[in-house]
Amino acid sequence: MKKLIALVAVLVMILSMSTFASAEPIKSSYNLSDNYFIDAVGWYWSSDVSLVLRDDSNYELCYREYAFGTTDPGLKANSLVVYSGTYTCVESEDGEACHFDITLDTCDGIYFEQHGKGYGRNPLGYAMVLDTYNWTDEMTDIAYPDGSDDGAADFLANHDVSGITITVEDLREDLDDVTLENRIVALPEGVVFAITEG
Repeated sequence: MKKLIALVAVLVMILSMSTFASAEPIKSSYNLSDNYFIDAVGWYWSSDVSLVLRDDSNYELCYREYAFGTTDPGLKANSLVVYSGTYTCVESEDGEACHFDITLDTCDGIYFEQHGKGYGRNPLGYAMVLDTYNWTDEMTDIAYPDGSDDGAADFLANHDVSGITITVEDLREDLDDVTLENRIVALPEGVVFAITEG
């Protein structure tokens, strides 16, 4: 069952990512997935983080979350957050061959969507799209019902990921080593990519 859940989560992520993918080719992509069963409420939950490098300076950091309950299949939730900006890459401080430290220097935009009644208790409600590149007054009303001088700028400031460093492993550095993967090795401790409020 866990393999089925992981497969469903990956397929949902791929389908969602195809709707917003940049016209720029992908230089590299690194991924990290997690899933588990929440006994207290009988829910399956999975998350995926993908760091997509478009070229030598531009990135997209994609966070996908998917959850559903076993007693009420209609009570589900899925969200997608895409952060974009510029990055720098250096050899990793961990000293491991084929590891790199990628620092997100700027966070220039955020695309966020969530769907499903599983988010009904979330302050943001359960179905929405917020996009700092294409911000509207309606988005300000959703994210900041009490008002905001500049909704897009405030949303960016509240969820800025610039300055964080992500350690990745790149299998292309040693194609003879079959143990290597294009994967995220380490995320900064305490960093949360999910968005739960404006």
